[in-house]
Amino acid sequence: MARYSTARYSVKEAREATWARRIAIFFVQLLILTVLLHRFASLSTPAAMNLLAVSIVGLFAAIAIAFASIVRIWFGGQTGASQAVAAIFIALVGLAVPLFYLSHAITKPMLNDIETTPEEPLEFKVLVGLRPADANPIKDPDAAAAELQEEAYPNIGPMALERSAPEVFSLVQEAVERLGWTVALSEPPGETGIGRIEATDRTLIMGFTDDMIVQIKGDNAHAEIDVRSVSRYGMHDLGANAKRIGRLFEEVSAALEKGEKTVLEQAEPKDKDTPAGKKKTNKKGAKKDADKKRSTGKEPPPPKLSPD
Repeated sequence: MARYSTARYSVKEAREATWARRIAIFFVQLLILTVLLHRFASLSTPAAMNLLAVSIVGLFAAIAIAFASIVRIWFGGQTGASQAVAAIFIALVGLAVPLFYLSHAITKPMLNDIETTPEEPLEFKVLVGLRPADANPIKDPDAAAAELQEEAYPNIGPMALERSAPEVFSLVQEAVERLGWTVALSEPPGETGIGRIEATDRTLIMGFTDDMIVQIKGDNAHAEIDVRSVSRYGMHDLGANAKRIGRLFEEVSAALEKGEKTVLEQAEPKDKDTPAGKKKTNKKGAKKDADKKRSTGKEPPPPKLSPD
């Protein structure tokens, strides 16, 4: 324990404050390292989730120790308040993102499988065999899960379009590419009029992998898009699956609006100011006559008529 001597008395430094700062720094570093190793290296998702939990608990412990040291400093007349405040600040910086997602865990239902048609869930063909052995099993949603989804995300449902199934499939395929999903299966609509796309997507910060299946079903005049997004790990998706489905539908809608706008622009006449049937004036000849009048000061003679 550090001791500072003066002419009259000695002042002790609260060791708890120093240790709180050290603990906060250590667990912030562990938190950042865990994110980087999982996002860009080969750290497994279960190990990353365990390390994240340990880091969060450690940061809360650092805050608790820092507050305890502040109380001791206040009543005991010791030094180290700056160390305690630094520990609290560092821990709160490390907890900023976890606390943000904690708010989603509180406000969103505990679901990890969202689909536009819970009563008729889409079945994976390829991705079901590519999921790790310790991943969540893919099950058909029960009535309770479907009710929770309906209450939390009432706007999640199939997207019906007055377009042919092949055209809608192309729109969805382009939207998936723009969103940066990794396509594992792409089957355009055949004679059955049913096409499907299976793809994976990774969350922005941690890089958790989720699986999606998109089905396009229709004929030459109408088509319907159904989507299912499933998390591989965790009981709570923090709203990520519903958000992902919404982004896909937004991309498809934007592509439709852009295509309709292009068609309208191509259909408009290029020269709106020229009425149909009106002859265009010979600007070159008029300019030549005006130059001749300016040089001689006289009107140019009328053109000679042929004897015919």
